[in-house]
Amino acid sequence: MKRSRKWPIKGAFRIGLFVLCLIGISSTVQSKNLGQVGPVYPIVEKAFDFVKLSQKPREETYKPLSLPNALAESEQYLDLTYKAPRDITDANGNIIYPKGYRYKPLAHRRFRTMIIIDGSDARQVDWLDNLDDVADPMTRIMITQGDTASLSRRFERRVYRLHPQVARRFRIDSVPTIVKQKGEVLAVTTEPVH
Repeated sequence: MKRSRKWPIKGAFRIGLFVLCLIGISSTVQSKNLGQVGPVYPIVEKAFDFVKLSQKPREETYKPLSLPNALAESEQYLDLTYKAPRDITDANGNIIYPKGYRYKPLAHRRFRTMIIIDGSDARQVDWLDNLDDVADPMTRIMITQGDTASLSRRFERRVYRLHPQVARRFRIDSVPTIVKQKGEVLAVTTEPVH
């Protein structure tokens, strides 16, 4: 079956008809105030200057996190339970969660195991290569220093950089460290590499 040579003209006609329909619809659209549905809170974020951020070179914005090597094995437990600071209500003012309500996220979700190493230390990379937890695809590998691209190729998965806020939140103060869920708490285990 041969195509008609007139099909580009038909396409242009259809596009023109579509544009005319849009113009007709947009002239009848009006906006109106729909009112307030729920409680409104003031915006607390500071103004952000995107122009200054885009002008910074990448080298200035990223500084590798430097953590010391672990000297002794240690284990600590973190409880991620959240306590409601005030009554949490729906749009009608009904209390969903009262003040003081405790929520345990690890009772409802599985935490992805995190393994943190110094990617520039060959002994730690070899130690990680022999670790059983690395076989689990849900395990997240994070490094403080080193090349993420070469380690991603070596472990055939994405390797992430450890952010300082994550290190503070999970109390990671030396490497290598494993953060793993144990019941409703997180176990943060530091193991020295010999």
